[in-house]
Amino acid sequence: METFNTGLVMRITEASARQLDYWSWTGFVQPSGIAGRKRKYSLDDVVRIAAVMRLKEAGLSLQAIRKALNKLRQHHQDPLRELKLVAYRGNVYVYGSTEEAYRAVDGQATFLFMDVGKVAEQTEALLKSFS
Repeated sequence: METFNTGLVMRITEASARQLDYWSWTGFVQPSGIAGRKRKYSLDDVVRIAAVMRLKEAGLSLQAIRKALNKLRQHHQDPLRELKLVAYRGNVYVYGSTEEAYRAVDGQATFLFMDVGKVAEQTEALLKSFS
């Protein structure tokens, strides 16, 4: 399994070292491995971090993201890899297709439509370009 060091993860996801330390310490997003004193992140780990960062960029608090993920984990083992998410007014919603989500939009609201599969593809491409 290919792993990535903290510096590369920070460049790819724009997460800070402090965020990664805190998330690892609290168990929110942990690296898959540790080599000595250094964390080693798998591609799945990097995708999860990238998804969290996008939700934060959309204005969601870490508390709201954590609460949503805890609820989603009751139905999906890995919601940051398996689901399509919408961020709106501090909440996270799940959608099955963009057509379904668009029907709910009143034309004035702003949504972040995030296909985690696409985040995974983009993240993997960036990781390859840095390697």
